[in-house]
Amino acid sequence: MFRIDHLMVEVDDPFEVANDVSEKLGLPFAWPLTEKEEYTSVGVNFGSINIEFINFRVRFGIDDTTFKGFSGIAFKTTKSLDESIDILTSGKLCYRIGEQCGAHTTITVEEKQVFPTVFIVKYHFDTCGWEQRLSEEFAKCLGGKFNIGKFKSISIANSIGANLKDMFGIAVGNKNQIFFESTTSERTIISDLIPNLEIVIA
Repeated sequence: MFRIDHLMVEVDDPFEVANDVSEKLGLPFAWPLTEKEEYTSVGVNFGSINIEFINFRVRFGIDDTTFKGFSGIAFKTTKSLDESIDILTSGKLCYRIGEQCGAHTTITVEEKQVFPTVFIVKYHFDTCGWEQRLSEEFAKCLGGKFNIGKFKSISIANSIGANLKDMFGIAVGNKNQIFFESTTSERTIISDLIPNLEIVIA
């Protein structure tokens, strides 16, 4: 139904932070620095998912709303916007259209109740070629300097309703953590690289 696509980390200088993460972890960029009226963004390729470093000027259609650090979880939908909205409605979840542009539409879900912000991304172009390129580039780096394998799960330090938890598969813990398989079975925890997000490789 909905598959995790990327995490969003709000920072003052997206390129500087993304470049630091890319260099320290030995990972390629997912997309280059992108300047739009609403935001500046750059992505780092973590294989199964991407992590976006972003500086908003307009956050999901709302002016003067910014946060610092890990602040969003994006889920990709392959269904139409209407079908996706029907699923949210049937799950009794509050939502709104956050951003609409040529490349994509975002739908925030329970944003007044849950943080980091959970949102759905509907891409308006065929992403297969892009995803294939990302997969090949990640394979070439062999999981980077810390042997990162497949994405396993994510846990947030926030209460979350059962409907949202069941629909999106988000766990609740005592801190914000993202878990990856290790290609060498060596356990590594990186807690001081991305603001408010611990990376666990095991």
